Amino acid sequence: MTGRFSQPLLEQLIIVLAAALLCLPCLLYGIPPGHDAHTHVNYLYHFSRQFWSGDGYPRWLAEANKGYGTPIFFLQYPLPYWISALLRPIVSFAPGADREARELGVFIFLVLAAAGLAARLWFKKLASSPTATLAAVVYLSLPYILEQGIYARAAIGELCAFIWMPLALSLCESVHLESRAVFSLGGVLALFFASNVLYAALFLPMLLVYALVSGKRLNRPFPSSLFWILLAVLSGAGIAAVYIVPFVAYRRFFDLRQMPANLPGFELGRYFLYQTPQSLSVREIAIGAAGTTCLVLAVVWDMLRARANKYLRALMALSLGLGVLALIPNLGPALIRRSGFSVESFDSLNYWSPRMLVILFSTLILGLIGYCRLGRLGGASRESVLLVTSCLAFIGMLPFSAPVWKLIPALGSIQFPYRLGGILTVAVAGLSALVFDKCFKQAGSRGRPAAYVIAICAVTWVIVGSAYTWRVDWLIRTPGIVRYDLHSDVDLMYRTYVSPERLRSFAERMGTTPGSYGVTPDPGDGTLRAEVTSGHCSVTVWRERPRVLRVSANCQGDACLRIGQLYFPLWKIGSVGHSSPEPRLTASSDGLIELPLSAGKQEVRLILDRGAPERWGAIMSVVSLLLSVVAYLALSPWGTGGRLCVA
Repeated sequence: MTGRFSQPLLEQLIIVLAAALLCLPCLLYGIPPGHDAHTHVNYLYHFSRQFWSGDGYPRWLAEANKGYGTPIFFLQYPLPYWISALLRPIVSFAPGADREARELGVFIFLVLAAAGLAARLWFKKLASSPTATLAAVVYLSLPYILEQGIYARAAIGELCAFIWMPLALSLCESVHLESRAVFSLGGVLALFFASNVLYAALFLPMLLVYALVSGKRLNRPFPSSLFWILLAVLSGAGIAAVYIVPFVAYRRFFDLRQMPANLPGFELGRYFLYQTPQSLSVREIAIGAAGTTCLVLAVVWDMLRARANKYLRALMALSLGLGVLALIPNLGPALIRRSGFSVESFDSLNYWSPRMLVILFSTLILGLIGYCRLGRLGGASRESVLLVTSCLAFIGMLPFSAPVWKLIPALGSIQFPYRLGGILTVAVAGLSALVFDKCFKQAGSRGRPAAYVIAICAVTWVIVGSAYTWRVDWLIRTPGIVRYDLHSDVDLMYRTYVSPERLRSFAERMGTTPGSYGVTPDPGDGTLRAEVTSGHCSVTVWRERPRVLRVSANCQGDACLRIGQLYFPLWKIGSVGHSSPEPRLTASSDGLIELPLSAGKQEVRLILDRGAPERWGAIMSVVSLLLSVVAYLALSPWGTGGRLCVA
């Protein structure tokens, strides 16, 4: 018993140590200075302050934007910030400009370790325990997780998705339709929604198909499998309703089109996968493209020898051929422009899309090689689901799919087509686990290990070659320290929630312009300011709570007060201390709250109304959680055998 207990513990420890090694700079210095790092540090600074001051869900960050406030957490996912805020009394970093960055560094380590352990749970359903551990370590090392999740972008919400995706797929592998699986999956999906709702939406089609195929393999009736997966999704959405309901209700107050309109770097067309002559002149990209081309030759050889289903063979050939065409300089940009996308320039920051093409094409090829090596090439199997998912995800990121993105405007909410790289990564990781297992099982057969040399070389190249393409070694050897700067605290997303006609004036108040990332380091200590713009008044304004402002005024006549908080449609008058008609809030020319005042003494309270969406969202979360727990206990093994029966 001791041996059986110690081996799983040792394997889990190996995964945790691998995660610590892969993100050692995060533990030592904090979140890497990737593209999104300063945004996350700024958000966490204000989120934690309000959370530990008693605001359990800080949707309005009152002191952000140099004290003018931001409603960004009506839209932004909350779970990574909740967890990071809860780490504060545990890690006990000294207060300072780098405290939030170091807390996020610990958070990244915990997420990466949890992702490895979750992947191992899934891979154990596909392979032996030691093989699952090896595959989990490979999973953590795959380029999209390391480069995009941590070092290049520091995308903490997307990084969390790599916990929930394998965990959800693992629960689909349950032999019986147990309440544990159904309601555990609902809980996982709730955490997924609260971590990154866009990624969760992208993942749901794969989850549904995988669950149905797993049900068929395990002799579960189709209606039964469909019912329980939909029940799990509804349960997860209900538990996460505290975030989802206000997100859906108030999404209309945020115009994401204003990002590319003011910052060309956010143009959707830039983020398909393509090459330019300038990008191929970069040594790392050129070497990466050459290595990937060698992998293409290897997978073509495998495909010619494999006895594959003709439709799957055609899909593999299509994805491979389109990937090769995308490597041709300027072909991708020409296709993107012909599809109707307006792109100022395709020479993006640090040649983002060309590097992404190299690492994601090599990741796809790893999946194709793995599928060909499995020898079970056809039918409605989980291997086929993983293959189809890999191919469709990759094709969806290529310029050849740009007409589809243009035809369906709703796809623009995804913002970056390369987000599909996360789905590709998980699917390829599952295929790799199956290949590793078959390789080890046949290791004793004469001549069989040589058949997997190509697969082993492909894994090595995808990890090492992709790391070189992004120069992750340089990022690890020269870590930067991200510090919160109070005087340059401007939310990048202010362009989405300030009306276009007031955008420039509001930006100038914060010392910047809508078309610039630069910020004048003017004082902005979060102090609430106010000024009388007309009339004569003696006024005192203070903040009772982040969402409650108080105004005490004594006016000689009618007047107008401009309060140093951003106007947002949810601001309401809470109470007026005399019998004059209730004033009406408006937005000033620079986007701040304007409050009309009448003659005499008056006390006015301004409240950022929680409204029905917030209240009903909270109620739905509590009710859904209670129902899930009750159902879990009622259908437990000591109740009805743990099976949820569907006629």
